Amino acid sequence: MGRIADAAIQILSERPFAPDELGHALAQAGVTRSRDPAAAVRRALRGDPRVICLPDGSFANLVQALSGVELTTVVSLAAAQRGFVGLDGDLAPVALTGLTRLTLPAGAGAGDRLVARIDDVATMAVSLVRATSFARSPDDEALLAAAIHSRIGAWSARAPWASTPVTPLAMVFASVAAGLATSFREAGRPLSEVVVSLGYELHLGWIGARGTAWETITEVEIETLDDDVADLLAGESLDAAVTAQEHLVALLERYAPERVADARRLLARILARIGRLDEARGVLLGAFGDDDPEDRYEAVLLAIRQGDLVAARRWVNDGLARTARTDGSEVEVCLDDIGGDIDAQAMFVSAREWLPAPDEDFGAAEHLTRAILSPRRSYLVEAMVEEMFSDIDPAVGSALLDAMGGLGDSGRDACLACAEVAPPPLDAAARRAAGERARARRPWVAGLVDAAPSQAWLTAREDAPGQQQMVIVIDKEVGRVSPLVVLIDHELLEGAVKDAFFLPDMAAPRLHRELLSPMAEMGLPSHSIAVAAAVRLLDDGLRKAASRRWTLPSLAHQPVIQRIERWVFGRQAASSTRDPLA
Repeated sequence: MGRIADAAIQILSERPFAPDELGHALAQAGVTRSRDPAAAVRRALRGDPRVICLPDGSFANLVQALSGVELTTVVSLAAAQRGFVGLDGDLAPVALTGLTRLTLPAGAGAGDRLVARIDDVATMAVSLVRATSFARSPDDEALLAAAIHSRIGAWSARAPWASTPVTPLAMVFASVAAGLATSFREAGRPLSEVVVSLGYELHLGWIGARGTAWETITEVEIETLDDDVADLLAGESLDAAVTAQEHLVALLERYAPERVADARRLLARILARIGRLDEARGVLLGAFGDDDPEDRYEAVLLAIRQGDLVAARRWVNDGLARTARTDGSEVEVCLDDIGGDIDAQAMFVSAREWLPAPDEDFGAAEHLTRAILSPRRSYLVEAMVEEMFSDIDPAVGSALLDAMGGLGDSGRDACLACAEVAPPPLDAAARRAAGERARARRPWVAGLVDAAPSQAWLTAREDAPGQQQMVIVIDKEVGRVSPLVVLIDHELLEGAVKDAFFLPDMAAPRLHRELLSPMAEMGLPSHSIAVAAAVRLLDDGLRKAASRRWTLPSLAHQPVIQRIERWVFGRQAASSTRDPLA
């Protein structure tokens, strides 16, 4: 993907290209052998900060489009008081570099004329200096006029029932600046003046027809902006989606404040998706004053992704404190589950640090039993047993299990966990040590004993022809599930499993919130399929991967093949032979 992206950037340094056109050029150059070069290009450029997707669907090199662009503006009283100028008016195209504001030159006051020059897109270097006057640039303005008329016309044709078509100035401008490398490279009139002279209005970076009732934005118009963001996400134009969502949030803050919270959280998720984690965190922290536990929940997920477990645990507590009026709500269940998981992982790490050698004469059985049971999460119990028994002498392991079996309830539960996870012949030894009639007394051990695949989802080929994503859910203890994520490659591996991995166990509502819903947001909705069909698809994909000598990347981090054999193939086979009347 990196090689395709780098080659595409080089081609795009000349001018914008449509995906099909760009894919054909890369295929001709031997950069990609994909059967669908355009799809390969879209995947390679997804989230690439060097590229923007223009309103007509073509790709442009951000450097080629914006380098040397000069934009003008007049300092407003509000900007003079703040000390910076926002990027939702004359300077809206500057936001495509990743900046959100420009600091005013020293001594700049209300009414001063300024020129912003984009000197270096890669480093977001933009100079802002005073200007003496502005001159018209008829050729540039004519190009912008044509682009605006075309975009507004396309909007009206797509939604003739809507009263007020609008379009983002930044993206329309980029299509002009990318299409002709000399356009807008000399300071002209402020874009707001140009837009007004064409019979339109500019509001928070959006162009609309003259007389647009911005203060009474209709539900239809807001839904249209939502649709635009959804299209950009589905088309993997994530940087453009951020820009559009930021504008949508600004509109909602002014005209539909009751919808701001959800829109703001989506903005944070998109920012996180493209690696702008600190910005995403800032968006969520800025919403904490609303005391909505959903904001804490999103911030917790982001903090975990950043490795900041201290902040994550604190925000779990903050969120739970704000669910007092909604006892038993879904967000409360999710926060409580995450908090418990953070604590369980800390216990796992602590127990692992103090593991004695399995053949240590004094107290090994007691210490190892305590270590196995201490995490209080079945997937961590599984990981602990795997670590203990993956490379142990069978005779030493059998003696250890016999000793553990004599330690009462705790020892029998530890042996039951080992019976499910330890490799042969130690699994049989663990069953004998636990006792024929032993039953798991701890839920996190019962989660291993009773685990079985229960549900499965699959994305459609038409949504992403090159790769399907499948999720197989293993039921665990206390309503938690273990999601197995499977990536099936149809482009290079012809249906083989490209990768597969188990996510940490989670409460059932988190599966939809943290996996299935984000997939749908990014244009990959999934549909439910029969577990038996999912297992067959997984088995076929793994066989194809083995025949091609393909190694799953996840094997570097977890014994995923053994876990699939244990929890998917083994349990599915057992359930298919089980007496339905038993």
